[in-house]
Amino acid sequence: MTPGRFAVVGAGLAGLACARRLSAAGHAVRIFDKSRAPGGRIATRRGEQASWDHGAQYFTVATPAFRAVVDAASQAGQVATWTPRWPGGEQEQRALWVGVPGISALPRWLAQGMDLELGARVVALERAGAGWALRDDTGRRFDGFDFVVLALPAPQAAALAAGHGSVAQRLGAVGMAPCWAVMLAFERPVEAPLDADFSTDPVLPWIARNSAKPRRSGLDAWVLHAGADWSREREEAEAAAVIAELLERFAARLSARLPPVAVAQAHRWRHARVVNPLGEPCLVDAGQALGFCGDWCLDARVEAAFLSGDALGAALVRDDGR
Repeated sequence: MTPGRFAVVGAGLAGLACARRLSAAGHAVRIFDKSRAPGGRIATRRGEQASWDHGAQYFTVATPAFRAVVDAASQAGQVATWTPRWPGGEQEQRALWVGVPGISALPRWLAQGMDLELGARVVALERAGAGWALRDDTGRRFDGFDFVVLALPAPQAAALAAGHGSVAQRLGAVGMAPCWAVMLAFERPVEAPLDADFSTDPVLPWIARNSAKPRRSGLDAWVLHAGADWSREREEAEAAAVIAELLERFAARLSARLPPVAVAQAHRWRHARVVNPLGEPCLVDAGQALGFCGDWCLDARVEAAFLSGDALGAALVRDDGR
């Protein structure tokens, strides 16, 4: 197999890592994503008064491959370490990294120079001779691709690849859970001696003072992540109801009277957390000219997304003999 032109559907870290590998080997790569910016769940919401990392909160580094990328991003001024205050003065033993001035700085930096088709929600894969064509939700058709990489959450990738070979059927075993994220900004700083907290609370397991991260500006900003079961039960709830319930839970968690809220927003991540990974770095269906990658292949970590995409790109380059 000697594919010349690749379509990568999904501009999250897995898709970008895969495209990076393929481009370095001399292949033509075009990346499609429904959003207005690359990054996927490595996302930053910006407002006039504050900003929030409402998806991934930070990332850690455990492998030489990802270390090389993070070191280069650090030298370019795109990432920095974050040392939050934890409850009870606990000390974090790992280096926690964030993008600056938002966590989305990392994927934006990786995407520089790449051929990005943003605002394109791919809804169908169609055979076009010996290759592939993609169709988005507005009816636009993009053709001339020899190979398609689906760097999407497993349920979305499975839906797109349905009817195109048996490898895609393996994605049905992958489990992913939703998460409601609430973004708050307060008129005055919240009086609490902490910047982040994991807990066993099934309703609100994670809270973080986003404004405590490096190079943030604006009002005192917090991100609340709801638990998987709670989010699943309220997956179709109105944002206002989600905000009200989690705000009350947040105040109870801190045992504090909160300052007036200046901004309150909510975002529903339908496929936020990996709960049952595939257990392999990536999937390749050479016969169908399809590849699959994402954090769901390995683990619920930012680094896992990078490693999966990098592994798929490396596998395709090896298969091509380059």
